[in-house]
Amino acid sequence: MLIESLIVEVSANKVAEFGIQWQGIMGKYGSTLGLLGVNSAQTGTNILDLALAAAGVGSSSSSNNLSALSSAKPSTGMNIAVAPRINGKYYLGALANFLENTGDANVLSTPNLLTLDNEEAQIIIGENVPFVTGSYANSTGSSTVNPFTTVERKDVGLMLRVRPQISENGTVKLTLYQEVSKVNDSTTNNANGPTTSKRSIESSVLVQDGNVIVIGGLLEDAYSLGQDKVPLMGDLPLVGGLFRNESRKRQKTNLMVFLRPIVIRDDATSDALVQDRYEAIRALQMNTQPADSVMMRSVNEAPVLPPLETQTPATKGSSRSSSGKSVPGPMVPMTTERKRPNRYQPDWTVQDPNFKPQ
Repeated sequence: MLIESLIVEVSANKVAEFGIQWQGIMGKYGSTLGLLGVNSAQTGTNILDLALAAAGVGSSSSSNNLSALSSAKPSTGMNIAVAPRINGKYYLGALANFLENTGDANVLSTPNLLTLDNEEAQIIIGENVPFVTGSYANSTGSSTVNPFTTVERKDVGLMLRVRPQISENGTVKLTLYQEVSKVNDSTTNNANGPTTSKRSIESSVLVQDGNVIVIGGLLEDAYSLGQDKVPLMGDLPLVGGLFRNESRKRQKTNLMVFLRPIVIRDDATSDALVQDRYEAIRALQMNTQPADSVMMRSVNEAPVLPPLETQTPATKGSSRSSSGKSVPGPMVPMTTERKRPNRYQPDWTVQDPNFKPQ
């Protein structure tokens, strides 16, 4: 029996930030009487840190000034600053920050498993990541005991474990466990070890031979708002933007898991199924050959599987065994964009290696 799984995850996020910070010096004839301004910021460095770093306050050398200035860099995005000159010196008087960030991700995974009736099978595709479980530091000053750290390795990636049971009427009972995990990039350097995100499904389902079912999913829409403002002044209709900083974030995640069992009852069906998948991979390799390069003639071709001549050729869309049973094609057609011979020839997408443009 062949178990095909399809994991589709589509996520989109958008972040928008807007804020104005300003500082004013009140004085007369060279004497400073006071300061007035707004220096709150949702992200990045506020205007006071930038002004102090630029002026090199508390530094005794120019190298220290440059170090302080580089550490207090402006926020990401578009920054507009006003630097008035007072008593022969320039001061950072106002700073406006504008930022809009968008990100999209589309993940498609298709793990497949071939197993016997009532036999458990498992596939793992990922990495074996070390996680710190303990450490010892020698605090007595003696050199007889060396400090050490203990780690535990865990599989992180995609895992599918399934046990099929075939009934006489063609119904298949699947007892399965599917897990998708990954290490969050922002936590790889944490002192306590990285953080992993995990999505798992454990279930038992009944499905007809060759039918596709959805066994689980997640639809998530999250919205967050952060705001720093001066009370009352930040709520004014027109000039309220001068007294507040605002950040908005919206993130959507759509996750669906599909499953399809295919019962293989004879050698002819197995051969037709192998032929169909083999030719699909071979067509993908043929359509992703590198473009010819005069400077790199030794690497002008990528490996391609040899043709499978010992079995009955597969037809387009689906294979058929000698008994006449139709073998379904892959859940997701393996398509790719063919390389363009020159920039004047249009692109096209193909699924069959014998396809030619009109």
